[in-house]
Amino acid sequence: MIAREAAYAKINLSLDVVGRRADGYHELVSVMQTVTLCDDLTFEKMKGEEILLSADLAQIAHADNLIVRAAKAYFAAARAQFGVKITLHKRIPMQAGLGGGSADAAATLRALNRLDGDRFSPEELCRIAVQIGADVPFCVMGGTRLCRGIGERMQETENRLSCSVVLVMADEGISTPEAFRALDEIYGDFSALTPAAQLRADRLTDALEKGALDGAAEEIYNRFEEVILPVRPHAAQMKQRLLAAGARVACMSGSGPALFALFEKEQEAKAIVSDLQKEGKTAYVCRFA
Repeated sequence: MIAREAAYAKINLSLDVVGRRADGYHELVSVMQTVTLCDDLTFEKMKGEEILLSADLAQIAHADNLIVRAAKAYFAAARAQFGVKITLHKRIPMQAGLGGGSADAAATLRALNRLDGDRFSPEELCRIAVQIGADVPFCVMGGTRLCRGIGERMQETENRLSCSVVLVMADEGISTPEAFRALDEIYGDFSALTPAAQLRADRLTDALEKGALDGAAEEIYNRFEEVILPVRPHAAQMKQRLLAAGARVACMSGSGPALFALFEKEQEAKAIVSDLQKEGKTAYVCRFA
């Protein structure tokens, strides 16, 4: 028995930090969106209880990979196990702020659930997913969602924007923990940010539901840019280049180094991606998924 799953990349249409938790995590308010750039995974059910992972990138196929961790978490929750051979074709850049590892983990949960006769509901899968990583519950569900907490509290919304999405890898970013530490030093407990963050997210979801690109562009925001762009000038320069190429808005996703840009004209999106690829940069044109 074989199951195939697409693991869609995510972008943060908005991302703000509104608190610190005792467990070391930060409280977020983020509008998250899946896009059509994806990894492809194949799952083959086998006899026994072995989890076998092969990938077209050697550094992925190891025991601590999120795919293997997701499989183990699924089997622990199901209190049963079967053998599974997993094959991954990787397209989403790694450690880019695009949720590639989380998307792969989420796809693993969905596929194993299907091979297991749909034992769990999507909501139950999300409760398993949060044990694996903060973005995994969102990646289980996909679409457009206003996420709170560490990302596990989700409110579905509709995205009626009609535009092309350009993804581009800027040069080296900084680690997510380092970015959070930099924000901690500036904002302390983040309580002063909460009202504005909630209002911004509400205005953004309203613009998405109306299909208002100009309105959405005004509210697209990433708090991490405040501490990352000043120390990563290549990323700041790439953002300006995307805007000069016709993007209505350009922004970092997660803690980077990936940037996304929304283009009303598909030909402009394709032109800048073609130019960037000729320069040896990793860049894609995709759409919302």
